[in-house]
Amino acid sequence: MSMKRFVTIILLLSTSVSLLAQSNMSKAKSFFISQELKPPVLTIDQRTLVFEDPSGNNAIDANETCRIKFDVTNTGKGNGKGCVARIIAEGATDGIVFSDVALGEIPSGSTRTVELPIQSDMDTKDGAVDFIIRLTEAQGFGPEPIQLTVNTRKFQSPMLKIVDYTITGSSASAKLKKLTPFDLQLLLQNTQYGKAEDIKVEVSLPDGVVLLDKDQASQSFANMKGGEKKSLVYSLITTVNYNAPTIPVKVSVSEKYGKYAEDRVITLSMNQSLSGTKVVIDEIADNTTDITIGHFGSAVDKNIPTTSEVNDRTFAVIIANEYYQHAANVPYAINDGGVFRDYCEQALGIPAKNIHYVANATLNNIQGEVNWLENVLQSYEGQAKAIFYYAGHGIPDEASRDSYLLPVDGIGTNVRTGYKLQNLYATLGALPSQSVTVFLDACFSGSNRDGQMINPNLRGVVLRANTANPSGNMVVFSAAQGYETAIPYTEESHGLFTYYLLKKLQETGGDVTYQELSDYVQRNVRQQSSVLGKTQTPTVIPSETLGNDWKEWKLK
Repeated sequence: MSMKRFVTIILLLSTSVSLLAQSNMSKAKSFFISQELKPPVLTIDQRTLVFEDPSGNNAIDANETCRIKFDVTNTGKGNGKGCVARIIAEGATDGIVFSDVALGEIPSGSTRTVELPIQSDMDTKDGAVDFIIRLTEAQGFGPEPIQLTVNTRKFQSPMLKIVDYTITGSSASAKLKKLTPFDLQLLLQNTQYGKAEDIKVEVSLPDGVVLLDKDQASQSFANMKGGEKKSLVYSLITTVNYNAPTIPVKVSVSEKYGKYAEDRVITLSMNQSLSGTKVVIDEIADNTTDITIGHFGSAVDKNIPTTSEVNDRTFAVIIANEYYQHAANVPYAINDGGVFRDYCEQALGIPAKNIHYVANATLNNIQGEVNWLENVLQSYEGQAKAIFYYAGHGIPDEASRDSYLLPVDGIGTNVRTGYKLQNLYATLGALPSQSVTVFLDACFSGSNRDGQMINPNLRGVVLRANTANPSGNMVVFSAAQGYETAIPYTEESHGLFTYYLLKKLQETGGDVTYQELSDYVQRNVRQQSSVLGKTQTPTVIPSETLGNDWKEWKLK
């Protein structure tokens, strides 16, 4: 072989090897690119985090099945694999049972609603449980855990008893005798605080005493609250063959657990006098006895009365400012506004679309909502009502003493960042309307609900703000007088003024005149604030043009 041919072969082999190496490198690079990690990005949306319980008291009662719900969103490029929702609990965990929930794969770009069941039993104690919720992912890309604290309530036993009875006939002069019909009226009461469930009452009679309506022999009730009473009436007659001097009536009472009820034997005497009329029993919980054993939140937040009326020509703006950017927070303001919104919809019958609720409103928010209310009233040409509710800070102008609502982005030392109260009154009062009602759970003395100064330059000296004057068909309910502080009612998680406003609406179902509402709120706020060591005097200021007509107005 010639040297030239040998060199050519070597060059060809070298080129082949090089090409092969490049091909292998290209394949390897392609392999690694195809294996590039595309991680998921899993997020628990805390805005969707809710605790649900059958009783609706936002607590875990003994023998209750509850659940925690939230949404998980995957915004990453890869799928979340082997996802599991887990709970770790700390605190009053006795009797609380929960378990992990396997979610499997959460694809990229998807959202999954997660439900974690929580079961309590008879061993549940009074206290609180801190639930730490984790979402694990097989590749280690789970989100940060979140925490939820829920109150727990121990088992409250009921006790069912026949506490009284009477027998009635056709007239007051009648006697219990053979062949003469009579009614036996029993009073069944739950004498303890716990709710009784699956209740059954059975009556057994001796031979010769007949129940005229056999369906009455056994009566059932789904439940009875603590203190609740029920009247049970049985129509009886004795036959000619009944010769005993007394009639023993055995009453058997049972409930869900089989141990929280007492039987009773009632002995009637022949020839005893009968009452001419039955006793009328108010078959609800005895309101004179406090049968509530602790609660989470306030009693006015629950059992909101409902109405079948549709109040579709009333429009409401509700501003609830709690979390301020440049001032102290206002405790419970969001709860104030949120619950007042529920009363507007459920008790007053205002459609949800007629209610604008804004939590933590900026100045633009407030101006926008007032503008909406202005446009609505103009379009209804005097055939609509308006409600404006505000909970939050109010501030005074140190020079003019004019009052301002403080938005959450406002500055307590600069009234130009606030919304002038007189402008609100002038705007709404000039509009055609059947009525405009303003509720202000705020004070304008420069102090907040905790008694501290919003403006530190005031150095603890409260100011008596000027009273803004409503106009047109307007009535203003204000939480406090010029120099006073609108204080919180910590036990009820509300402002003191709003609590008694809601309580009166709850008691009356909203069917209350403005005069009655005014008297109730003023009296109770004044009394309770004195108990709390403060002075708070709500005021009601009608437009001068109304005279006394406003006193008979109603919200529904």
